[in-house]
Order: sequence, then C-alpha cells, then structure tokens
Amino acid sequence: MDTEQLYTYILTAFEGKSFENLILNKRNTEHKASFENEYREKIIEKMNTDEYTKVMDKLSKSFLTNLVKGTEGRKVTKEDCSKILEIYHKLIENISDYNKDYERIALEHFTQVRNFINDYTTRQETSAEDVESKTSYSPEFLLDILAVEEHELKGKSLDIGCGKEATLVNYLTEKGMDAKGLDMECQDSDKLEQEDWLIKEYPELTYDLITSSLTFTKHFNEANQEEANDQECIEYALSYMKILNSLKVGGKWHYVPSVTFIEELLPEDKFEVTNSFINDNIMRTVVKRIK
Repeated sequence: MDTEQLYTYILTAFEGKSFENLILNKRNTEHKASFENEYREKIIEKMNTDEYTKVMDKLSKSFLTNLVKGTEGRKVTKEDCSKILEIYHKLIENISDYNKDYERIALEHFTQVRNFINDYTTRQETSAEDVESKTSYSPEFLLDILAVEEHELKGKSLDIGCGKEATLVNYLTEKGMDAKGLDMECQDSDKLEQEDWLIKEYPELTYDLITSSLTFTKHFNEANQEEANDQECIEYALSYMKILNSLKVGGKWHYVPSVTFIEELLPEDKFEVTNSFINDNIMRTVVKRIK
C-alpha cells in the first residue's frame, strides 16, 4: 500500500467520500469489514516509516485546504495546523489499539474533527456580533441564517432569546403561526415570557419549530469551554434536552452556533442532526425529532 492508497483509504473510511459529507454530519460506517480484515494491519505496518509521515502530512494539508475553501478563504493559524495533525496522529494511535473497534475509532475521530471545525468557525467574535446585530432588525435574515424554509412556517413555534422587541415572534405571528418568545429582556404578554431559559420548564411534545440565534447555544459553548463553569454546563445540558423533548415528532430546532460536543451524544433513533456553514463562517444546526 503506497502513500496515495493509504491516504485515500483513511479519508474514505473515516471521513466519508468528501469533505462536504464530513461537515454535513454524514458519518461513513460502510468500511468495518475491510478495516478489520485487511486494512487495519496494513495501516499499522506503515507506522514509524517515511510512508506514514508522508500520509500524515498529506491528510492534514488536504483537510486544511478544503476547510479554507469551505469557509470562503478564512485563514488558518499554526495552532490549527498542529491541532489537525494531532487529530490524525490520534486516529492512527486508535487504529493500533485493538481494544477499540471500527465504530468507536470512527466516532472518536469524527467527533474530534467536528469539534475542531466548530471551534474554527466560531473563533472570531466580530463575525458573531455582525450576525447578532443584523438578526435584531431582520427576521428574514434570521430565518435565512438558521436555514428555516418557508414550508416550516406553520403550527406552534418558540423563539429562545427572542430579544426585547421579539421581532421574529411578531413576524411568525403575521405568517399565521402560533408563535411564542422567551427572553429575560422581554415583557410578559400572551406571546412573550420573561424567563431564564435554564429555569424554564418546557412542555413536552409541543412545538413544530424552535429557533435560537447566538443566544442559548452560544452561552452553552462558552460554559463548556470554561472549567470553572462545570455546574453551569450541566444546567445547559439538562435544559438543552428539555428543549429537544418539547418538540413534536417531526418538529425541528434550528440554532446557531452548533454544539457538536452534545450533538454527538444524541440518540440517532430519536433525533436527526444536520450541520452546515452560514456565510459568516459560523456553523448552524438543525435537530429534527423523529421519534
């Protein structure tokens, strides 16, 4: 197995057939038999050789090149290069550990890469501030960055972090939806609730559409990144699940930014997770309840 063959197999077996599949959360699980019966040994044989070094270099450079293309030319740092190389070394290390099967290795690698992408795309606060200022004035722009389609504007909705003016709630009401909003800055009314989203008891199986932009999940990510906020992170995780359980079957929660560290833990038989980039280099998520 030469450099090109080894590179192609690792890319296909652990990241799908394209960089786009990786970003869109399409895990590839078709290679278990070939991995266990043939390719695992071949990969291990290449460790500590010049061939292995070439493959690691090719994988990391290819990944970062595609990442820059996929995020409209955003620059990468030396730390980015080191981190992605470290991720690929960890993948090979896991492959050499026979206590780990294909599914576990693939999931760990996928999670590491997706967390890297999420950190990479949400690093610059200026982009987030630009989106936040725009969403305060334009419900159409908000629905666009959240990837909410016209046919989804029906039934009962909840906007978490709706803001004092509740612009999106008013817009969805005009569209004929039974729209509600939640925020500490809004005033209680028949459509708005002044409440802390961590304290709120979300009613189960209630909403067709839930939205939140640079509010709930933004703070969830921040709590997860700060060790001092372990208890707050737990509270966010519990609230996150309550929100998901308040969706009707077939209902969707659209939010920005993504929280990949918890999305990977969601039961696949109950929730369908889709991620994609928005123009401002931030990753968004749509979670659909399927059961």
